[in-house]
Amino acid sequence: MIKKAHNVEGNLCTAAEEAYNVLRSNIQFCGFNKRIKSLVITSCVQGEGKTTTAFNLALSMTRIRLKVLLVDADLRKPLITKYLGNNDSPGLSNLISEQIDFKDGIYTTDVEGLSFMPAGDKPPNPAELLNSVNFDEFLLKAEEQYDIVIFDTPPLGSVIDSAIIASKADGTLLVTKPGSVDYKMGVRVKEQLEKANARILGVVLNGVKKRDYRDYCNYNYYTGNKPRFLFTKWISRLKKYRSS
Repeated sequence: MIKKAHNVEGNLCTAAEEAYNVLRSNIQFCGFNKRIKSLVITSCVQGEGKTTTAFNLALSMTRIRLKVLLVDADLRKPLITKYLGNNDSPGLSNLISEQIDFKDGIYTTDVEGLSFMPAGDKPPNPAELLNSVNFDEFLLKAEEQYDIVIFDTPPLGSVIDSAIIASKADGTLLVTKPGSVDYKMGVRVKEQLEKANARILGVVLNGVKKRDYRDYCNYNYYTGNKPRFLFTKWISRLKKYRSS
């Protein structure tokens, strides 16, 4: 039986909502011959906005009538689970450890097309659970039943959990905020994802003041069938740092 989660509140100003719609479009067009069915959202450190990005991106996906499963894969500090009031509900960890069936870990919301899987009980070995065959089977089933599966994962600067999931998913978004990390840490996180063979789709620059917007990015543009992402000076500097 699929249960009901608490009401989802996703009231954004017009500019913020449009920003998530642009992000959604970029993700849709970056798949080339393969559509993105599973997406990891992570960051370097806490407080950069990865959970907010995962949540609002999921809402944006439902606006074009996609069937979305939002998974709280932060088994150590599950923020979305806390926000939706499912703290004591079985979820991802219980499913992977074979305590519940697939359908028993999924909750509906009051947003049409959006389902949610909480983190579940805090396990003693999150990384081992996520690197198991049971997780692979869950991901396969979720991709079959939903148009896209979005994972909110822990920051990569502290634990390896996100890299494990990223190695299995179709794509990964790295969320960062100006001034939150130095370039050395940014390079380290990027290399960690690359070693895991994760497909990095791009970077979401969060918390940029309007007056500073032009200093960080240019408008998106597309050429034929090859979409080019909105790359930031932050990424350019990471590349320069690595080559120096």
